[in-house]
Amino acid sequence: MVNEQIVSETVKRMLDSGIDEPTIISTLKDIGLSDAEAENLITKLKSDSNNSSQDLEDDQESSSREEIAQNELEAEAQKNELNDTTTYNMLNMHEQKIDEVSSKIDEVKQAVNSSKPTMDASVSTKLTELETKLDDVSAQTKAILEVVKNILETDRKVLTEIESKK
Repeated sequence: MVNEQIVSETVKRMLDSGIDEPTIISTLKDIGLSDAEAENLITKLKSDSNNSSQDLEDDQESSSREEIAQNELEAEAQKNELNDTTTYNMLNMHEQKIDEVSSKIDEVKQAVNSSKPTMDASVSTKLTELETKLDDVSAQTKAILEVVKNILETDRKVLTEIESKK
């Protein structure tokens, strides 16, 4: 689902820019990694970083504040991209589930319509009421999906604002 190389590079940038581990772990959990996987990845990247820490210290002393700010902006952009990807994936999963339910409803409608072509008036009335209720449920489900999308987007914005204030 998520490219390991992109995740590793993003986590490395986040570590280099000084973002704390709980924030990184939270971000990794948002994209589907477990706590243990996130901690293992951070530990691995830190050990790789320690092997070249002497070179990094020399480079950091010679780099300007502008480069550091650029790295921080890139890390924040990667973090936002991961959050957006996670949100997009979650919305796609919900959309697929709603599509499945909708297709099953259509199958039930077809089965009901084809099974009894000659119905009495009371059955026909009840069937019409049932179809109306099914349409209402479908419409409500779609409305709920839109509300969930809005909530996720708002949560993402709030989290981004909170993180940027730290």
